[in-house]
Amino acid sequence: MIQHNLLKRESDTNQQLYDNLLQRLKEATVSAGLRATNIHVVDPARPPKSPIRPQKLHNILVGLMVGLVLGLALAFAKEAVDTSIQSIDEAERLANAPALAVVPLDRALRRLTPSLSGNNGKSAAMQGLALLSRPSSAIAESFRGLVTSVVLSTAPQPPQTLLITSSTAREGKSITALNLAIALAQRGEPTLLIDADMRNPRIAESLTLVNGPGLASILTGAHDIESALQQFPPVPMLWALPSGPKPPDPAHLLSSSAMDSMLQELRKRFKFVVIDSPPVLPVTDAMILSTLVDGVIFIVESGATVRGAVTRARKILQNVGTTVLGVVLNKVDVRNNGYCGDYTHYYNNHYFGDSKRTGKPEVAGSPPPS
Repeated sequence: MIQHNLLKRESDTNQQLYDNLLQRLKEATVSAGLRATNIHVVDPARPPKSPIRPQKLHNILVGLMVGLVLGLALAFAKEAVDTSIQSIDEAERLANAPALAVVPLDRALRRLTPSLSGNNGKSAAMQGLALLSRPSSAIAESFRGLVTSVVLSTAPQPPQTLLITSSTAREGKSITALNLAIALAQRGEPTLLIDADMRNPRIAESLTLVNGPGLASILTGAHDIESALQQFPPVPMLWALPSGPKPPDPAHLLSSSAMDSMLQELRKRFKFVVIDSPPVLPVTDAMILSTLVDGVIFIVESGATVRGAVTRARKILQNVGTTVLGVVLNKVDVRNNGYCGDYTHYYNNHYFGDSKRTGKPEVAGSPPPS
């Protein structure tokens, strides 16, 4: 029994060893079969002469095309969104009137407080009188050009009574009326400036005059014309008629027969009568006054006045038979919108910069250097 067990154990060990060797033999046979393949090199790979990416020329051309398309899309979008008037040609077309003058943007006045009140208000008022504070500046020359256009607008007889208005508020009509009246008076002609904007008067404060008896006082019969008129000392040929105390219904006073009678009397005393009125769209004052004057000068602010407002104001004035002498494009930023190009820059520096280049101060009220 012992001998049998020993032989059996030896037989089992030999059987196990045989099985292991047989398994390894089969694995070796399979590996040898796998290494036998029919793959062979047909053509050796050749490296490219240039890199596949990045393709700089292609990317640059694509970038230019995309940038051009996006730029045009943004330009059309800006044009669609911005409804303000940018050029004098557009202002003439919408107002259906010729251009009388282009007034450049007064950056010195823009830096001050917009409202004519307080200490900054007095500075702003004096800055607004460009013909007195800066007679050699480009803005002063533009107002002189406005006078020439107005005088020749109805040749051979220039208009005697002028109404200055705009479609909406804060477009520069009061500053234009002030400088226009000063320019007319500097020609040696007796000129009267009337503040007919009794809702928001500016003339008396801008000229540093007393807003006592004025237009409202004359129309109500409280004062006569002699007691209400005030002479402006820096320009002896210029008189001003302030608005006077604020009435409860300015439109009723302006449409009365007293207003017509007063203008007839003032025509006999003065060569020119310049009237500063409220804007056309908010109230009816300008529409009433436009029927009493020889012509209307329409003020448009560049980059701010909406096209629809000018169109609507033009229709209102046309409906009452108003004679619109022309349009003034105000606050034109010649540096940003390219108006007149490099010539304007050259002209301003060489013809309107004499005081800065020579170091000589400009005297208020003095004529420009020849």
